[in-house]
Amino acid sequence: MSVSANETIANAQTNLRNMATKSKNSQELQKDDFMNLFLTQVSHQSPTDPMDSGAMMSQMAQLGSMEQLENLNNQMKALNSTQGEIARFQALQFLEKDVLLETEQVSLNKGSGSPVFFDLDKDANNIRVSVEDTDGTPIFNQELGLTSTGKHRFTWEGKNNEGVLMGDGKYKINFIANYLNGTSGRVQGFNSGRVNQIEYKDGKPWVKTAHKSMPLSQVRTIDNASQQLFGSAKPLPIMNQLPPKELITK
Repeated sequence: MSVSANETIANAQTNLRNMATKSKNSQELQKDDFMNLFLTQVSHQSPTDPMDSGAMMSQMAQLGSMEQLENLNNQMKALNSTQGEIARFQALQFLEKDVLLETEQVSLNKGSGSPVFFDLDKDANNIRVSVEDTDGTPIFNQELGLTSTGKHRFTWEGKNNEGVLMGDGKYKINFIANYLNGTSGRVQGFNSGRVNQIEYKDGKPWVKTAHKSMPLSQVRTIDNASQQLFGSAKPLPIMNQLPPKELITK
């Protein structure tokens, strides 16, 4: 009797393993396999040597734990999917908005450098600006002197220290602040642009302006310059709302 039961269980295990290998949804099948194997083992147990009740309870507990973990995994997948949709929706709110993006680059186009902004949280004795080529070769440096707390704008004229105009392209720019208390430190630079496209890389949103593409997490500030300039302005009346000509001449 026990030999026949062992053979039946062995055959059931082999069949279930083969099914699990062929299945595309192995997680769901694993739970069902466990239950089928358990029922097969119980139904073919030897009457003279039944399964120990402790072992039976242990297997039932394993089945319950497996189902709970699978349900938790499904819930986490659903939560991640929901968070992804929320992030996509939030990223769309940046379209056509003017933003400040963290940058260490300055673009030179036809002898004109793109403006770079920096923000000081305290007064500085001096701000040292340095521009380097792509290979790290120093090109230009300038001392801005005493600089107060707040936002500032710097525009490189595109020339090196000898006054020679550099070629168009992208260069590295750094700001080093010497503070009144004797300390010094690097100051983060920013450039401005209007977001004209949202793209996703590895599931994370990136904002794209006319000059560069960067992760959404590197956006420093966001506003809408057009809305600030024209949002409160009232539209002109259409033609049929204008007063009669004779009233205007009077």
